[in-house]
Amino acid sequence: MQARSHRALRAALAEMRWLNRPLEWWAKNVAVGAMLNGRELVYQNIVHRDLARLGIDRPIHAVGSAANYSYLYLLIRSCTELPVRRVLELGCGQSTLLLDALAERADFEVVSLEHEAEWAERIGAQCRRARVLEAPLVERRIADRDSPVHDPDVHDGQGVDVLLVDGPQKSKRRSRWGALHWLEGMNSDDFLIIFDDAERRGELDTIEQAVKQLDARGIAYTATRLRSVKTQFVIAGGAMTPAVHF
Repeated sequence: MQARSHRALRAALAEMRWLNRPLEWWAKNVAVGAMLNGRELVYQNIVHRDLARLGIDRPIHAVGSAANYSYLYLLIRSCTELPVRRVLELGCGQSTLLLDALAERADFEVVSLEHEAEWAERIGAQCRRARVLEAPLVERRIADRDSPVHDPDVHDGQGVDVLLVDGPQKSKRRSRWGALHWLEGMNSDDFLIIFDDAERRGELDTIEQAVKQLDARGIAYTATRLRSVKTQFVIAGGAMTPAVHF
């Protein structure tokens, strides 16, 4: 569409005015898959552009159950733009390899807890900075419920300002409830919590409880979500708050 006057543009503008809204509604509510896949392609391009810019040459396999591109995008921006000091990751994988490479450049600590011994060994062997620790799941009473938690005796979680929740395996309700144990140990006003797979009912149960606990402690935060083929839920406070605008 090209024109050089309002008169020439009038018909096209009227069409846009009346059709754009129903078309947007259709994309968001009927053709959701196409819209979210399109977003994932945008994040893919950004991730690979930024990896090249940072000189990171590690292969990224964002397929299947691995971290998707919107999650990797969040990690890159958070670790390069925010004052990240200590990252605790629940569940290791592609995101751990990315964090390891980022930590070499930005000089922060990464600890990843993984309950599957062989997987922990495999990912850990590829890391130079990140520490991948085998942490068996143990039962703990959390928010009036018994839940599996990565064994706190393996790592106490002290001083963590970034908590990444991507493990252990999912459950239909109150999935990854054990993450609430680690949330309670985050004492800094400057904090970032990212729940991956936040489109799932079980994860949403845990996210809802997490924000309730923060409210009960009087902790100021801002929360948002990032959607593509998967959804991430971001909770940030203090100096980490810009993450909700990424």
